[in-house]
Amino acid sequence: MLRTIAFSTAALLAALPAAAQEAAPETTPTEFHMMQLQDGQLSGPGADVILAHLPDAQFVLIGEDHGFADPPRIAAAIAAAAAPYGMNHHVIEVGGISADWARDILAAGGTDAFADALEGRPLAIPFINFQEDAELALPFLAPHDDGRVRLWGVDQEFIGSPLIHFEALADLAPTAAARAHVETLLAAETTAFDTGQQQAVFMASADQDSLAVLREHFAGSERALTIIGELQESMAIYQAIFSGDIYGSNQARISYMRDRFLSEYRRAAEIEDAPRALFKFGAIHLGLGTTFLHTFDLGSLTEGIAAANGLDTLRILISPLAGEKTNTRPSPDGVFKTGPFTSADTEKMLGTLGIAASAVPDEGYLVVPLAPARAQLGQKGLADLDPIPRSFMIGYDYLITTAGADAATPLAVK
Repeated sequence: MLRTIAFSTAALLAALPAAAQEAAPETTPTEFHMMQLQDGQLSGPGADVILAHLPDAQFVLIGEDHGFADPPRIAAAIAAAAAPYGMNHHVIEVGGISADWARDILAAGGTDAFADALEGRPLAIPFINFQEDAELALPFLAPHDDGRVRLWGVDQEFIGSPLIHFEALADLAPTAAARAHVETLLAAETTAFDTGQQQAVFMASADQDSLAVLREHFAGSERALTIIGELQESMAIYQAIFSGDIYGSNQARISYMRDRFLSEYRRAAEIEDAPRALFKFGAIHLGLGTTFLHTFDLGSLTEGIAAANGLDTLRILISPLAGEKTNTRPSPDGVFKTGPFTSADTEKMLGTLGIAASAVPDEGYLVVPLAPARAQLGQKGLADLDPIPRSFMIGYDYLITTAGADAATPLAVK
């Protein structure tokens, strides 16, 4: 009679000869390719590697460090190349109501009209308040024949979004008292942002009583109550951060984004098989697996959907080594500050890959395939990495970097 003997992992490893246990790699990978972007088109060996994935990619996920023009420009070039394969949708890190507001303005008047709408409230909406991100959205503004949208805003409403939502509520006000109440809130919100008092903005300072008063003023208005409900959910996410519950806030936000994305995806799937979409988000959201904040985000969700449809997901991390960057922070001196940028984290990641910083071009881009890098590093090499680079190394298919990054261009500055 055969006997089955169970070994613990530790016991099994201890029983193996030392030579059979995985050692740290003696060398690190150096494979990379050069890529150029000109007139909205990618070229060069790096472009060939990236674009070869598009026929089978249901989702293209562009993870970025915010504040650069390069990620949306590269994303726009990929979107144009992927359009013949049916990539009809663009998923953005913006609240759904805010995305509708932006889409209507952009569709009617382009980026000039959008800049005018943002004047005096440049932080009312994130990311597409930059010229390059707004231009990336333009090809996705036309709705489907049945009116369903192709630009999907799936994030919570932004901390600055009450600047536009209170204006919308004022227009919806059923009584003079309701309008006066909302105009008072809008004036206080404008002052808080103009003076850089982040703790005084509505999302940070409002409580349930404030929301109850708003609901009383707008009882019976379905549209107004929808806006107030979205503000309430978003407010809870922000206030969890301010109270120190970072994990809880991130979990709530990811759950929110997952539900909004799936809602848009299911609606699109009613009229087309396996809807294809281009994402551009902060890099933490789009990698495969557990993030360095110990959460599972949209990058993991999309993997299963694509696999179920017999398609792939292409994940690209765009992380400049150096150049110019636009930083965003509420301040009475202006919310956008553009200046020189260098990234010790990107340089460290390149060092892990065995690539010298001097190999990164000032003009154009360096494209690094990460699958062979992971194989070269092996279990021990990956385990030895710091949490953030390990998350990116495992979660993305390609790293794109440059030493000559361009700063994002704000559409409105005051």
